[in-house]
Amino acid sequence: MSLGPVVLPAGVQLGRVDPLGGSARSQVHRCEVLAGPDGWGASVVVKRFLPQPEGRGAAMGWRREVAGLRHLRGSPRLLALDQSSRTVVMEDLGHHPTLADALLGADADVAWRHTVAWAGALGGAVAGGVTREAARRDLGSALAAEDRRWQVDYPRRGLGHLTEAGGIRAGRAAAAQARDLVDELQHDTARHVLGPGDACPDNALLTPGGVRLLDLEGTGVRHLAYEAAYAAEPFSTCWCVFTPPVGLTEATLAAFTAAAAGAVPGLDEDADWPRQVRGAVALWVLAGTLWLLDGAMADRTMAPEGRTGPAFRALLVSRWSWVVRECADELPDVAAACEEALAWARRSWRRSDLVLPPYPAFGGG
Repeated sequence: MSLGPVVLPAGVQLGRVDPLGGSARSQVHRCEVLAGPDGWGASVVVKRFLPQPEGRGAAMGWRREVAGLRHLRGSPRLLALDQSSRTVVMEDLGHHPTLADALLGADADVAWRHTVAWAGALGGAVAGGVTREAARRDLGSALAAEDRRWQVDYPRRGLGHLTEAGGIRAGRAAAAQARDLVDELQHDTARHVLGPGDACPDNALLTPGGVRLLDLEGTGVRHLAYEAAYAAEPFSTCWCVFTPPVGLTEATLAAFTAAAAGAVPGLDEDADWPRQVRGAVALWVLAGTLWLLDGAMADRTMAPEGRTGPAFRALLVSRWSWVVRECADELPDVAAACEEALAWARRSWRRSDLVLPPYPAFGGG
């Protein structure tokens, strides 16, 4: 198997090539190192980004991956890159289970411990100050504008889709309230950090040295609350979502907050921080409504091939319920829209099981 036309540093020679999967956006391979610099080890991972049709690739891509590998703690070391073929060569972290494996496994103690460790690793990965500004230069103004745009557009479009499908009366007021919250977070620049943006369980490798973060195609500079939302109501953009056990999200958010204080000091003492996190969760839920509603209406189940994932309907009902429960006082219009969505879903999907089961590791079968 060949990697194709990739320009490698002088003196580097790669041997056997083993595919590690990928997506419509990229191809990933483990490659034997026959000759290379000291420290590369016996193998490396080579990720090549594929050409995308015009207009695709929002919030993802080559530049984001490079910035994440260069600047995010806990990511593999960036060893080489080839701009012409949009290929990165990175440290091979080896064969280890992921957090998804632990959560879908059978050991509750192990799953709890690794999930809290993942949240700490995520909080410790974010970067402010000089590192954030260096990454911002790597990302460029176009991707910064793209980040600002999706923060506004995705929640608005999610509410629009929900209003059209379910006749939600509070949709317009909820969209205005969501936009106000987005504006607040965008202007709170003291808490803008570089973060991975897609820290899903299958992107978290459980190595003997700790949790390492993979697949950094969502890397960007944004408000810290968007990253914290992954720990407060996991996992915002992932398929591996079931009902966490009592106390786990409190433990994960605490671990995230303690670790992120290295980049943004004073979080533990700020009474407004939990409100910002709840607001960011609500924005992710509205954005997720855009991505998930068609699958829910078609009554599909979400998971990669060979994996166990939730039903779209149960996942959306769980997330709308979270917003109603947690945000009624702070975001009453958004919560009202989600409450209407719940009533519509229970009428329209009454023959479906709308209960999101526990993670298998915590008794979910």
